[in-house]
Amino acid sequence: MSERGQLRRFAGLVVASGLVAGLVAGCGIPDYTEVKVDRAGPVSGSDQQADPELVPPDRLAAADIQGFVANYLTAAAGEFAPGGKREQRVRDFVAGAAPSLDNVNVVEVQSIVVKPNDTDVELTVRHLGRLDGQGKISPPDEGTTRYQLQVKAEEDGRWRLTKVPPEALLDFDALTTYYTERTLYFWNPDHSALVPDLRWLPREVPNSRVPTELLEMIEGGPSPWLGNAVLGLPADSKLLTNAPIDNDLLTMNWSPAVGNDEHDYLAQQVAWTMRGSGLSPRWLQIKINGQAQAKQDVNDLLRRTPYPIDAEPHAYAILDKKVSALTEPAGTPAPVPLAAALNQNVRWAAFNRTANGYDAAIVKGDKLQVGSGAGAVTELTEVPGVAAASPPVWLPNSRMGLVVGTDKRLYVFDVDRTARRLAPTGLRDITAVAAAPDGQRIAVIAGGRVYVLPLSITAEGLKLVAPRSVIAPLRDLKAVAWSGENSLSIAGTDGSERLSIIDVTVDSARRTPRIYDAHGDVEMIAAYPETTALGRTSSTLLYQADGATWLALGTSTKLGRSALDGPAPTPSASSDGQPQTEPIAPFFVY
Repeated sequence: MSERGQLRRFAGLVVASGLVAGLVAGCGIPDYTEVKVDRAGPVSGSDQQADPELVPPDRLAAADIQGFVANYLTAAAGEFAPGGKREQRVRDFVAGAAPSLDNVNVVEVQSIVVKPNDTDVELTVRHLGRLDGQGKISPPDEGTTRYQLQVKAEEDGRWRLTKVPPEALLDFDALTTYYTERTLYFWNPDHSALVPDLRWLPREVPNSRVPTELLEMIEGGPSPWLGNAVLGLPADSKLLTNAPIDNDLLTMNWSPAVGNDEHDYLAQQVAWTMRGSGLSPRWLQIKINGQAQAKQDVNDLLRRTPYPIDAEPHAYAILDKKVSALTEPAGTPAPVPLAAALNQNVRWAAFNRTANGYDAAIVKGDKLQVGSGAGAVTELTEVPGVAAASPPVWLPNSRMGLVVGTDKRLYVFDVDRTARRLAPTGLRDITAVAAAPDGQRIAVIAGGRVYVLPLSITAEGLKLVAPRSVIAPLRDLKAVAWSGENSLSIAGTDGSERLSIIDVTVDSARRTPRIYDAHGDVEMIAAYPETTALGRTSSTLLYQADGATWLALGTSTKLGRSALDGPAPTPSASSDGQPQTEPIAPFFVY
């Protein structure tokens, strides 16, 4: 099979396998009340239970003390409501008072060491954040914690804990086993974009109750780390009854606080949340204190605020210092939107689709040049005040971009050829930047660590909200890209000294290996992200290493000169006399 044929096969597998997952009419109440109706109200639907057999092991399941402690670290998984099965399960592991489950500490277990007396156990963990009853995980703590536990043997031949950590702990592997990732959406301040907010919903929640749980989370407001980059619902907004889906209709009964909504902001937010969480009602109907509003078409609501990126990406790379279109791995090849006279001596490039054409950000040497045009960009102007040391990135849904300077500081630039240095709180030595598909968050590598930062874009310009640390099981971090709305692809060295790329959620809770044994140090990553709202449940990732571009799909496949759109050009010598034979610096336009 030819190289190009192999690439088409791999590209098909990306979509077909979904390798990296990203992925009843209710009764109203007659009068408004400050007391929320108990969720034992009416529900409908055939799937009353999603995973009836998927429950954490009980106290008797372990064959040794180490396994017993490991099982204890799964016991706090389950429904958030107090007095449920998980509360009883945790109590059963403990002789005496059990820790509160109001906030559960999600941890990465470093070691479980049973002392020779078979009574004392040393548990070492790294805290990834606190899981609350709204499915949010707070930012991680720094460093590791050692706990001294004690166990005693019971007459049944198993054990109980007589000394436990003061707070409930949950192994992050148990989180990804017994919970499902769900995506809520919240409006940015000017209602021009909806921003994803990752949540974790217990798998034991019946399918018929999932919409109600998600709407309750919307009612509870956005995750605090998103700061002033997003808006919650109006004060005193309350979901009054269950919100079932019946015959493709989602019915919601809200308090009057949400009633003054002539632009249907709540309906759009709910439509995006249901689609982003894998649910698919065809219609929505909002009731205000039991009074039904007009039924609304979900697809129409989704179109009201178009997704910031296009459903069809185009892949490009730099060959012989010129931007060239790639036939693979995603989308249909498109013409290079840069005039041939300007397409010379290019180091890095990025294009932003606009209503009339494209914006271009081109780096030649360390000079950043910007231009705009309908069809091909025919004029570039240097942006003063910044010497580029990274590929530029455009922020979707805006005409602004970001680039790292040779001074290891972050700069924002725009189509007016101006640049301004940003000062992310507490971050220094920035070496890489990536933009989220929603255009309202970024990721950076700073001081050898990864951070995510929400953006606040106002009439005064772009401002950064406080950064959140992302913990990746890698060191010597080299590159980062957004592989999904809530996940990053991060390149570095793992504990076995392998050059790897791992997908990590923004809350550090899920890690999915993407590539082991990359072909040399990964210099940059380009991704077309998983976007459930567009029906795309997998991501496509390219990276540069060892002077070439590679498609990351379990293993790495080189995209050579034959991967270019049109006849492969004859190799030519670069300015230093060395042949440049492979495409490098890959990027997507979407």
